Amino acid sequence: MAGHRIAFALQHEAHVTLVDPKDYFEIPMAVPRLLVEPSRTPEALLPYAEFLPAVEHVRDRVVSVQPGLVRLSSGVAIPYDNLVLATGCAYPTDVLKAVEGGLDARRVHFEDLAARLRAARRILIVGGGPVGVEIAGEIAQDLPGREVRLIQRGKYLIPSLAPGPSKYARDHLRKHGVEVVFGRDVADSDIATADLVLWCAGYGLDTSYLRDYPGKVLDEFGRVLVDPYLRMTGTENVFVAGDITALPEPKLGIWAGRHAAVIIENLRNPRKLKAYKPATGNKTMLVTLGRRHGTGHAPFGDFTNSWLARKFKATDMFIGKYRKAVGL
Repeated sequence: MAGHRIAFALQHEAHVTLVDPKDYFEIPMAVPRLLVEPSRTPEALLPYAEFLPAVEHVRDRVVSVQPGLVRLSSGVAIPYDNLVLATGCAYPTDVLKAVEGGLDARRVHFEDLAARLRAARRILIVGGGPVGVEIAGEIAQDLPGREVRLIQRGKYLIPSLAPGPSKYARDHLRKHGVEVVFGRDVADSDIATADLVLWCAGYGLDTSYLRDYPGKVLDEFGRVLVDPYLRMTGTENVFVAGDITALPEPKLGIWAGRHAAVIIENLRNPRKLKAYKPATGNKTMLVTLGRRHGTGHAPFGDFTNSWLARKFKATDMFIGKYRKAVGL
């Protein structure tokens, strides 16, 4: 969410090297829609070659970062004047997990998953965060007649939202035939009776490439400690963006985009660094419930407004916005 923006902005101003095992950027907010409308997959998977023509793309994975040098899994070492760490989060299952086989493999993966979804009569969704809720909303609208069960360990859907929008999401899903179960973990019997299980519960971070970096640069959760300018603590030329930052704010794409904007400016103007103000306590979020409905929290307060959801997200799940942002 941050790395591709930084590379795009600076590709004609510096020698930019992008290390990523994938050859595309995936618009993550579009994934729930792609499960019911896989024909939009080509629009939501953006090949790096199309919008990063001046960037040197190395399809590999970083395994070690040291001052002035990164080492890849292939053994290749790449020197740097400035480094941006924007490795984000990792998902355990195939709904959001990146396919490293490349763009064509990911497209086939979505088509296969969508076909399995259409063929299923009993669908189990594990996890009632924004991804699980949005997928349930898409299925309820586009694939009516399925038996959909959503299991949420906690007492509320999308617990980071206020009670009003959370209740609206629950009532909307139930009204449209989704069985919403609270207060327990998924059981073997749930899985045994489902034709398809979509696991939407949690994610992890991998910053193991910093384990040998001099000094203390990680917090107890493995997130990267940063200074007010989004530089890794104790450094002047290593910037950090996105979910791996040890900042007291929600881990959402909107804030990763703000990180990217600050880092771009600081790389362009190293003598006049711009500070980043964490979005501590900010509940801004828009959760769609199919193509025509949604709920969430905006700067003016909570909303359960279908028009607002359609205008800003539900119609195309930000596909147009992200393509336009990189000139496509």
